[in-house]
Amino acid sequence: MTSPNGGSDDERREPIGGIRIRWRPWYSVLFVAQALPGIAFIIWAELASVTNDSPVDTVKAIILGITLVVGASIATTVTLAEVQDIMMGTRDLINDWLQKRNKTAEERGVEIGEERGEKRGLTRAQVWYNRQQAALKKGEPFDEPPPWDDKPN
Repeated sequence: MTSPNGGSDDERREPIGGIRIRWRPWYSVLFVAQALPGIAFIIWAELASVTNDSPVDTVKAIILGITLVVGASIATTVTLAEVQDIMMGTRDLINDWLQKRNKTAEERGVEIGEERGEKRGLTRAQVWYNRQQAALKKGEPFDEPPPWDDKPN
């Protein structure tokens, strides 16, 4: 099934970071896997440190730390989404280049084959001509058909 924007439903994009729908659960898991340990570490580090900070300063430090961890997790997740798109685009560019290269090589191979076939035909004609001339010089009959008259019987 295709979406209104012309792509398949699996390839349709939504506004959240440009992540394809089929990949969104994986990026969500990646985000949570990055953010939760970071948040837990920030909370543990602030609560475990022996300082003379007031409870308000500790809470502010925890909120700032969590904000930084969440921001970094979002940035990493979106970067991975973009890297995946860049990798797919690069793969497509390389694939197009290889197909073009193979087509060019195939065309060149046909040209080489035609050249070789032409040379082979000329060689066969020259050999036939030499045999014909030798037979004529000796006065022998020569009824061998020329190579360009190769017709299936």
